[in-house]
Amino acid sequence: MSLPLVTAVVPTRNRRELTLRFLERMAAQSHSALRIVVVDANSSDGTVAAIRQQQPQVTVVAAGDRDFWAGATNRGVRQALAAGTDYVLTINDDAVVDDDYVARMVALAEHHGCAILGSRIDLLAEPGRIWALGTSTDWGTERFLRLNQHDLLDSQLGPAVAQADVLNAEALPGNGVLIRQDVFRRVGLYDAFWLPHYHADSEWVMRAVRRGIAARVTPKVVLLNDFGEAQKRLPLGSLRGLLFTFFHPKSHLYLPAVAVILWRHCPPAQRWPTLRALGGRFLRMKR
Repeated sequence: MSLPLVTAVVPTRNRRELTLRFLERMAAQSHSALRIVVVDANSSDGTVAAIRQQQPQVTVVAAGDRDFWAGATNRGVRQALAAGTDYVLTINDDAVVDDDYVARMVALAEHHGCAILGSRIDLLAEPGRIWALGTSTDWGTERFLRLNQHDLLDSQLGPAVAQADVLNAEALPGNGVLIRQDVFRRVGLYDAFWLPHYHADSEWVMRAVRRGIAARVTPKVVLLNDFGEAQKRLPLGSLRGLLFTFFHPKSHLYLPAVAVILWRHCPPAQRWPTLRALGGRFLRMKR
């Protein structure tokens, strides 16, 4: 029996060393039916040339300057679906994974019939400290998309969570999500217009769940994320900083993205309390 074909879709821009480190890890995966599609958004640091020299088996798809996470990932997903993949793995180039990562994700997805399966994400700087085990909604609060088990140590997980193969999730960060190909045909692609960067991953999973497609996350397969809180630190000390915070696509508080999530997914009775909570958060940030 042949292995399911997995296509990993990896957006990148001017992160040559991170991308090469990632590709080296993926080249060692024990799951042999694996393709890698790197979507390069017009890098100027030699990323594409380095990939072609060091990892010639990798497919490189060109994206433009305005292709942020969602647009670049959509390009890779289209390429993967056209080539006849069984699963798409959305994953970022700052991920560090074990050699059996893909094999274990596929085995769990096949065994439990998971159409959408997310990884547990730990911090690379502190393995065993959890960054996310899926995402939940918490309407009426300033952090209406809440990372599950965030900042807990592995040893602090309750037995019901730690021992489970898979858990239900309302949404998922897009780093390390295995998706059966037919889900894209039912749900569509990521919303690159309204949610070009942050939250496009969560919103897409929420759309899938609303269509009756269960999203799962596994505590058993860990992806280490080379992530620092400085990546989300916002420049609020000036008018230019405020404009970036609320109107730049690469801000996690980008107002069009927040508004679309509230309009599409927040229960109507909770929209005003959520907006009020967000306003309070903004006022505290300004102090």
